Amino acid sequence: MPFIIFDTEYTTWPGCQEHGWHGHQKREIVQLAALKISRDLRVLRTLNLLCRPAVNPVLSDYFIRLTGITNEMIQKQGADFQTVYQRFRDFVGNNPCVSHSFDRPWEDEADGAIVTENLKINKLPVEKNMTYYNIGAWFQKQYERQGIQNPPKSSGQIVKVLELESQIKELGLDEHNALYDVYSILIGMRYFVHRCGAKIRV
Repeated sequence: MPFIIFDTEYTTWPGCQEHGWHGHQKREIVQLAALKISRDLRVLRTLNLLCRPAVNPVLSDYFIRLTGITNEMIQKQGADFQTVYQRFRDFVGNNPCVSHSFDRPWEDEADGAIVTENLKINKLPVEKNMTYYNIGAWFQKQYERQGIQNPPKSSGQIVKVLELESQIKELGLDEHNALYDVYSILIGMRYFVHRCGAKIRV
């Protein structure tokens, strides 16, 4: 069975990562990217969607600088969350979903928790049959096994630490773009599986 690697970019403001989102600040998805991956780590399909936030429809300057995603882009190319989620759900099918997170309170689900949070924000039912895994702990184990110092904390830094950026350069993107980040996760998986003999169980 294939599996899905996915990543989200969501609304943020200065200090949110350190102090948490509060009041009107919500983690509303602005970008969702996903790859359908075969068991031999080939890309079968790609999904890359922009989403218009409902609670805070105007992106902060901080978010724009971080991701390169602008208000103009989400107005022209974005859809409402319900539409984005349905396209993601159709893309996923019955396949398990993998995302990457370190040092988060949702260690078991990573970005799956963000998707669930957005379903609740938009008053949509939370599905019980979606399966989310956090691959962050697996990566941490591989870094330790290979003696890699100062391992990355975010998915987009994986290719940089492993010095594999050339494999992703053609995207013309950088970390904190969800499409870049899912490819970074995939390239890191390939490195540890093909070069180091690691096993992935999803």
